[in-house]
Amino acid sequence: MEEYRQDQDEIEIDLEVVFRNFFHGIARFWWLLLILALAGSFVMYVKAARFYTPMYRSTASFTVMTGNDEESYSFFYDTQSAGQLAKTFPYILGSSLLTDAIEEDLGVPSINGSISAFAVSDSNLITMSVVSSNPQDAKDILDSAIRVYPDVARFVIGPTRFNMIDVPTVPTAPYNRPSYRRNVEMGALGGLGVGVVFLGLYALFKRTVQKPEELKSVLNIPCVGQIPKVRKKARWKNSDKNNPALDQRVLQNFQENLQGLQLKVERDLENRSGNVVLVTSTSMGEGKTALSLNLAYTVAKHGKKVLLIDADLRKQDTRKRLTDKPGKGLGEVLEGSCPLKKAIETHEKSKISYLCGSAAYKKPGSLLIHEKLEQLLNQLRQEYDLILLDAPPAELFADAGTLAQCADSVLYIIRYDYIQKWRILDCIYDLQKCGAEMMGYVFNAAPSRRGRYGYGRYGYGYYGYGYGYGSDQRNKKEQEKADEA
Repeated sequence: MEEYRQDQDEIEIDLEVVFRNFFHGIARFWWLLLILALAGSFVMYVKAARFYTPMYRSTASFTVMTGNDEESYSFFYDTQSAGQLAKTFPYILGSSLLTDAIEEDLGVPSINGSISAFAVSDSNLITMSVVSSNPQDAKDILDSAIRVYPDVARFVIGPTRFNMIDVPTVPTAPYNRPSYRRNVEMGALGGLGVGVVFLGLYALFKRTVQKPEELKSVLNIPCVGQIPKVRKKARWKNSDKNNPALDQRVLQNFQENLQGLQLKVERDLENRSGNVVLVTSTSMGEGKTALSLNLAYTVAKHGKKVLLIDADLRKQDTRKRLTDKPGKGLGEVLEGSCPLKKAIETHEKSKISYLCGSAAYKKPGSLLIHEKLEQLLNQLRQEYDLILLDAPPAELFADAGTLAQCADSVLYIIRYDYIQKWRILDCIYDLQKCGAEMMGYVFNAAPSRRGRYGYGRYGYGYYGYGYGYGSDQRNKKEQEKADEA
């Protein structure tokens, strides 16, 4: 068992499990995807609306003529000269000489805009533009650039003169008007992208147990049963409202798995010459109490005397599933305020005996003393064929380890896709350090294949029943079979 800690560091990625986690994540966190998409849309809309700065562009087109002197100019006809013009014109535009000349021409400390130019390949046609936050500044800067450029370029390409084709004008509308619809769509896609990344990480690092085989390689205890998940489809009109889990009309598939678990539990106890089983799990919500109730009922159906003890003194909620009346339980017996025989009651329908109290104890450590528990259980061993201790989760409190020392065997409940593997292994390892005799683990709420039956779950972890398919006649036959059993 000690070697399992090394196995935790070995990351094995099962692509099937990862994809299943991803699609389960979509079904579970669809609302998060929606929120992220709406948030992204809102952010991009606000950014476009509030932080938008209108920019104006003034443009002019012209051809460039050059000459050997100021009075003689000619067009660039050869490709080499045109190529030189195309290369040098943008270079001069970006030089500080041109910027200084424009500032001096306009009489301003700095120009409110940026200048760019595009030269048509293999020609002397130039398109120059100025972008500015002020439409008038855009035109004025462009006019100034056209005026001062020949003087600045004189020392690079010689005397030049512009032959205007399109003269600068004051722009009447900004060229960068935002597309709110496009921004909203981009924001939504960005939000969905973030959500998909989150779901990918969720699927990759979820690391919950989704197959019994995942634990076989790192545990030295067997899987003694797989209990199918039960989903609600219909309720029998005359079902036991107090405890539908103990109703005889349980799904055949669920009942067969319980009977298989019953045989393995009885075989294990026979080999150990014992009759006390501790039922625990890693955390709350794994179906520990529901399984204890159903296992107790399954054993009791075969004429054996079964005692169910609610050993979770901090919570004490098992009694609510058996009766509406308050009563005394293990805590009162251990502290001596109630005799054992008076505290034990019998469920009329299932014939299960139970020791389940109503009052919760904040600090039960003083009651759960090994000697007291051992003495009590030895007294009960002589009277009952099976004693089930419904213990608190092993991860939360040390009570399970204390109780395990008095039990003949420990049945560990692991719910499908609920708890990370390392947490399960840590709890089982701690129980074994306490001297617990591990019978094995039950893989609970495992997915069922689609078929004739529809599974349902009642509140508080009860396993219900109901038929999603089939005629009333078929339901009647199943009812008759269950009554005969």
